[in-house]
Order: sequence, then C-alpha cells, then structure tokens
Amino acid sequence: MFRYLILCLSLTLATALPAKGEERLKIGLALSGGGARGAAHIGVLRELERLKVPIDYIAGTSIGAIIGAAYASGMSTAEIEKTMVDTNWDDIFNDQPPRKDRSIRRKFDDRIFQINNEIGLSGGKLKLPSGVVQGQKLQLLLDKLFVPVADVQNFNQLPTPFRAVATDIATSRPVVLDSGSLSTAVRASMSVPTVFATVNIDDHILVDGGISNNLPVDVARGMGADIVIAVDIGSPLLGAEELESAIGVTVQLTNILVRRTTDAQIATLTERDILITPELAAFSASDFKNSVSIIPNGAEAATAVADKLAPLSLTQSEYGQHQVARDIRQNAYPVVSFITIENDSALSEAYLLSKLRQKLGERLDFEQLEEDIGLLYGLEIFQTINYNVVEENGATGLVVNAQQKPWGPNYLQFGLRYSSDLFDNNNLGLTLGYTITPLNIWNGEWRSILQLGEEPGVETELNQPLGIGSPYYVNGSVALSNERFNIFLDGNKISQVRAKKFGATGAVGREFGNWGDLRAGLNRFFSNNSIEIGQPDDNVSDADGGEFFMRFRIDTLDDAFFPARGVNGFVQWLSSRTALGADTEFDQAQVDLTGAATFGSHTFLLGGRYYSTFRGAAPIQNNFRLGGLFELPGFIENELSGQDLYLLRVAYQRKIASLFNTSPYLGLTLQHGQVFQNEEDINLADGITAGGIWLGWNSFVGPIYLGYGWAETGDQSVYMIIGSPF
Repeated sequence: MFRYLILCLSLTLATALPAKGEERLKIGLALSGGGARGAAHIGVLRELERLKVPIDYIAGTSIGAIIGAAYASGMSTAEIEKTMVDTNWDDIFNDQPPRKDRSIRRKFDDRIFQINNEIGLSGGKLKLPSGVVQGQKLQLLLDKLFVPVADVQNFNQLPTPFRAVATDIATSRPVVLDSGSLSTAVRASMSVPTVFATVNIDDHILVDGGISNNLPVDVARGMGADIVIAVDIGSPLLGAEELESAIGVTVQLTNILVRRTTDAQIATLTERDILITPELAAFSASDFKNSVSIIPNGAEAATAVADKLAPLSLTQSEYGQHQVARDIRQNAYPVVSFITIENDSALSEAYLLSKLRQKLGERLDFEQLEEDIGLLYGLEIFQTINYNVVEENGATGLVVNAQQKPWGPNYLQFGLRYSSDLFDNNNLGLTLGYTITPLNIWNGEWRSILQLGEEPGVETELNQPLGIGSPYYVNGSVALSNERFNIFLDGNKISQVRAKKFGATGAVGREFGNWGDLRAGLNRFFSNNSIEIGQPDDNVSDADGGEFFMRFRIDTLDDAFFPARGVNGFVQWLSSRTALGADTEFDQAQVDLTGAATFGSHTFLLGGRYYSTFRGAAPIQNNFRLGGLFELPGFIENELSGQDLYLLRVAYQRKIASLFNTSPYLGLTLQHGQVFQNEEDINLADGITAGGIWLGWNSFVGPIYLGYGWAETGDQSVYMIIGSPF
C-alpha cells in the first residue's frame, strides 16, 4: 500500500511539475460571479499564496472580475480585503450624488420635484435609463483602484495577465475583454441587467458576464493555462418556499440562467484542474455588509483541496521570484502634464475644464479630483464621469470622460403634494416639469412647469450663465398662478379669496458655489382677486403689481426633508412701486432660517421666521400664510393669513426601526408664532404656542408624514402629508 501511494504521488507530480530543466506548467485562475459572495475569492487567493501556488493567468466574471483585476494589477490580498471592507457598498450602489455636491439650482428643485426619477423626451418619444444604477460611484472606485496600471492598455502587460468577461446584450454572446481601460472592462463585466446601466465598448452593448459565462474556465485555458483553478461562488437555486412572489421567481430565473453557464464550464474541467466551491449558503449575493465574514469561507474551501494544490507549489525561492515579478506596479501618484476632456454634451470642454482644480506639473490629487468630478456630476447632466491616466509622447496626462445621460437632454420631472387633516380639508397638487439642460455651451437651462390641483399654475423659465463657468447669470420667467387666501376676524375665518395672477419676472444673479444664490430683479403682473367663500369684502379687489426684489438663499442641508446637519433659509426685500406699474405701494422684508445639528443618533433643528409689511398695506396676493404641522401645529395648512407674521420653532428627530426598507423618523416640534394685520400689532406675548409629533420617511414619491398638532388656543389637527411639508 505504501509503495502504491508513493507511485500515485509520483504520477501526480509528473503531470503538474516539469522535469528538471523543463518549463513548469502554467496555472490559470477562473473566478466566478456571485455578488457579495465574491469576498470568498479573497480567502482563496490568500490560501494560494500561503501554499505558494503561482497564478499565471486570471479570468473573472462580475465580482470575480473586480477581485481578479485587483490581484492582476499587483494589489496584495490584504489591500483587496481592506478595499472590500472599507467600501460603503450601499453608497456605491446609489447614484444620487451627495446633496453637498449638487448644484444650488438642483437643490432648489427638491421642493418642486420630490419624485427623483426623471424620464427623457426626444422626438416625441419617452426614453428611460438602461439601469436603475448608472454606476458613477462604482466607476470612480474602479478608476482609483486601477490608477497604478491605468496606462496599461493590453491586459497581457499587467503584472498578471487578465481577462474580464461580459455579455453582449444584443447577441447574448460572451465578450472577452483583453484591452482598453481596465476599470471600464470590469465595470462592464458586472453590469447586472436593469440594475446597472449598460456599458458600450467597441460597438458592443455590454452587461454582466454571468449571463453568458459565469465561470470562465475556457477563457483562462485560452490564455495559455495548462491547469485551471476554478472558484465557483454562484448562488444556489431557491427552494419552493422562496418562490411565492414575483421577485422570487425573477431571481430564480436569473439563477437558472447563470447556473447553466457555470455547470457547462465545470463540465470541461479535466483531472488535473481543480474546482473550489466555498460553503456560502448563509450569505446572499447582496450581503456586502458581511464581506469580512465571507472571506474565511474561501480560505477554508481552498484548504479543503490543499492536497490537490500542494503539487503546484513552488519553493520559497521560486515563489519569491514569481511574486517580485508580479509586484511591479506603476507610480500611483503620477505627475499630470496635461488634461484632456472627452464630452458628448452641449457643454463646452472649456466649461468642464474650468471645474477641475488639478494643477499641471503636480502629482495627481485623487481627493480633489474626485471632489471636482462629484461637483460636475452634481449638475445632473451626465450619466457617468470617469478618468484615466494615460501616457502620450513620454508625458503622463489625465483623460476625463463625461458621458451625457443618453435619455436626455430633455427631461420630464414629477412632483406630488398631498395634504389632509383626514376630515374635510384635503389639498392635492401634481407638478409636471419639462427641462432642457444643457441648453448651450455655457450651461443654459430652459424649464416649463405645469401645476395641477387646488392651486393650479403654469410657468416657463430661462436661466443663462454669463460665460464659461461664470457664477453670474440672467433669469427670466413668465407665470400664471391661482392661489387661495383666508381672511379672519377675531380668530374666525370669514371668507376665502381666490387670487389669480399673470406676470413676468426678470433678474440678474450670482451663485456662490453650490451653497448659495443672490439675485435681484423686477416682477410685473396683473391680478384678479375674487371672493370664493364668504361675504363680499370691499378690501378684496384686483391689484396689479410692479415690484423690485432682492433675495439671498442658502442651502447646505445634507437632506432636504430629514437633515442631520446644515443650514437652509433666505432673506428677501420686496418693494412695490406705482412707477413700476403697481396699484399700491408697500415694502416687505422676509427672513427665514433653519439649522440642523446631530449628536450621535439625535438630531435637533432650530429655526425662525419673520415676515413684515411696512410703508403701506399689501394686497391679498402678497399676504403671508401660516398653519400646518411644521408651520404652527394645530392649525390646518395656510389657515392663517396676514400682513405680518413671526414663527419660532425647535424640533427633534431620530431614526427608528426599518419600515418598508427605509429608515423612518420620529419627530417632535414645539413652536410659537402668530400672524398680524398691522406691523405695530406684532407682539410676542400675543403669539400662539403649539406642539406636534410626527412619523416621517422617504418614499419613492417623496417624503411622507403622519402627524398630530395641538395649539394652546384649543385648535387640533391630524396631518397626512406627501411631498414637501413647507
């Protein structure tokens, strides 16, 4: 028996190791797709290194392409593990730019269009994105990861030759990517259909490679591998009890398709190839938060076949030489000699270049570059913005590629606003916007808005910067509005007025980065005011307007509706003059400011509002309104109306248990305020103290609030609000 075992071992070694003076057999590594379960690949690589098994070629699909490309580029297993663990995958799979990166105009949109998804409109046809996630943050992560080898265009020239496998969605055939941008190739390999946007490379429309070849054994062998180590981390088929929903059935269909390609590749393995299948039943493909726990399972699976791997091991000296050759990496912080812009939008290349602060002749500043790209992405014009480090004529440069949203540049946007006291006061408003941006090389924008519901209206607006990258702009709009105002006497509502207004506005302004805006201009309008409910009132009459205004706005909130930090508010001066066409003369000043701060899991909001009319009396359409869950609880929305008002408010909010896959907030608010008909009547002692409690969360139709408010006057109200609460 002992002699028989020695003979078997000798034959095994003879098939794997070369005789003295012969070249050793080449080993290829095939890494399958499987989402977060791909962290097991790191454990396998770590064990292969421990056993001193050399890897000569790597072929990967989807997450296998990410791990494989990282290792092929020269990264150590420790570096790959750190990247996997440190990456905020929830954020990576969310294309919405951080609010701090969004332009000030897009921030102002939050209260108009609460439904984030936009639809393209071109040639009378609706156009939709090719995926829920466009992959901007993922692309930036990959760009940064592979900067040390960004100038390598032939993947055979990487420290370890590499191939990524994607699928041509038009033909369903696998596409083996062996050249070009490594980060783009990897991005294409993991573009799960309908989840990630497709990637176009060489006339191929590419999606996730798992559809056509999830375990690229044949690709590794085609690269020259004599022996293939295949690592299968694919998801198993669901059980019958998990197929009771449409989602479960859809997932199962995908698993069947991917499983078939995997099994077909496993069937091609020979006796000297090695299959490693980590035990991953406890982990799902989306379980990125537990990636640290997944890694050891890969190492254990490799250890389980250590007897098969042992004959492939090198001596310490031989493996050291192999690693030295693999560890040769390019300079991760090259000196940038030039910057080239590739841009398919109406914006000029000079505009994009003006937003990049990278200085020529200095080393690449990754943090600054990513911040600048984030601000450009915050314009919400581009599908993706990525960069590559290239070598041209002996100089190292930066190529920034900005790809406009293919479903643009004309967009339909939507907003929903519903408020109710769950009894007899219900207000519904639907907003439809049509925006063309960029309108020209200076980033002009034309937008039209249709408002339906209790206060209908229509507006068209043109906003035009005054030069490439200029913060100065001109703005003009024409609008027709129809608003309601209440008139009270001794605390009792005696009538309701409908104020119809048609007019135009022209302004000049300046933006301050993406946090503030200052503008001054003229309003000219014609009004028709009528009593809708109640007795005729001689004080209610038509009042045309001619006004000069100056307004400064600031918005640094990290979230428009459930902020954890930041400031939001405005200061405005308005002067109505007969010389400008007004029927009455008056002045108004408005100050409104709210700040948010968070300590641990507790968020506090503090704010105040003071609106005043002086040097005359304003007509009904210029009255100020108050009332609602966040504007004096206990009263219904806009219940109070007058020439002057003040409001002081403090609020507390905190995230609570998950609800419908979101994180709802529980909030409390205490407020003190009142409206007045004359400036001299303003008195804090006459104010009303009120409090409210609410439950709110972000939904696909915008924020939703359920609340209750009570005022010291005895007024009470319950609230259901969908959309902006202000």
